[in-house]
Amino acid sequence: MRTHAILPASVRPDTNNPGLTVPRTFGVWELPANTGSKRYRYGNNPVRESELTREYGAAKRIALYTDRDAAKSHASEMNQ
Repeated sequence: MRTHAILPASVRPDTNNPGLTVPRTFGVWELPANTGSKRYRYGNNPVRESELTREYGAAKRIALYTDRDAAKSHASEMNQ
């Protein structure tokens, strides 16, 4: 079963755990073209986005999920 992406507006910051969201979310990001074959990455939102931006200078979020496996699957499909 494929989980659908959610709207970013349906997510709010977690006041008890700064840097996390309610509900917990996982994003898929597109990296700049010069990053190699694994141009799409996934991870905990917004923590992973900050890490990717620091490492690659930019990261464009293309989808947001409440299910980690759905984000992982989406990134894998995009990298093929």
